[in-house]
Amino acid sequence: MKKTSGFTLIEMLLVITIGFIVVILVYYTMQSTLKVSTAVREKIEDMQRINFSLGTFSSRLMCVIADSENNVFTAKEISFELDEYHIRKIITYSAEPDENGKYNLIVKEKDVLFEAEYEYPALVALDRVEFSFFDGESWKAQWDKKNIPRAVAIILEKNGSKLFFPVVVNIQTIQQT
Repeated sequence: MKKTSGFTLIEMLLVITIGFIVVILVYYTMQSTLKVSTAVREKIEDMQRINFSLGTFSSRLMCVIADSENNVFTAKEISFELDEYHIRKIITYSAEPDENGKYNLIVKEKDVLFEAEYEYPALVALDRVEFSFFDGESWKAQWDKKNIPRAVAIILEKNGSKLFFPVVVNIQTIQQT
């Protein structure tokens, strides 16, 4: 009997099966890499939004007009008058619940001179947003005094991560005109 060179049917089926398994493994590896990459990108975007919002919050607290009657500090909302780039504004940060049981940090700005108002969400879908106030000895949930607290902290909680961000309020009394 004459022997022919080539592959048998069993060898071909074995190669096709191994190739199919390799393709499936590559596909699932790519899928999990894409999921992890998307989750990391979303986390980085959240961190950038939080960093920007906290930086803005911090810099605005340095411009507070200390003796303004517009300054109000509570656990769920703070409102203060400031002189930002020589423009008088009343800024309000408030924790407002949404329809999903989460909280949004809403910023409301009012230009005192032109009486223009607008608002925007600084941070959304947070599990918790609160403000706390330092009197020189301890942190308080409410601020009933007429003077400005020595520090204001914003407490943010999202997906089990908690952030306590204190800002020292070292302001000068600005003469109102």
